[in-house]
Amino acid sequence: MWPFRRQRKPNPRKMMKKIIVGLIIGGAIGSIIGKKLVDEKDEEFDDESLD
Repeated sequence: MWPFRRQRKPNPRKMMKKIIVGLIIGGAIGSIIGKKLVDEKDEEFDDESLD
């Protein structure tokens, strides 16, 4: 019943797993946002070329 918990050693496998999962999720989000931005720029470019 000690008020402070004992700190455990960080597990390198868990840390690598979290990093890999973060990269995958970050890449997916970046891909979605990038596609949206590219589509918006394409629409602007198409509108300008019609003028």
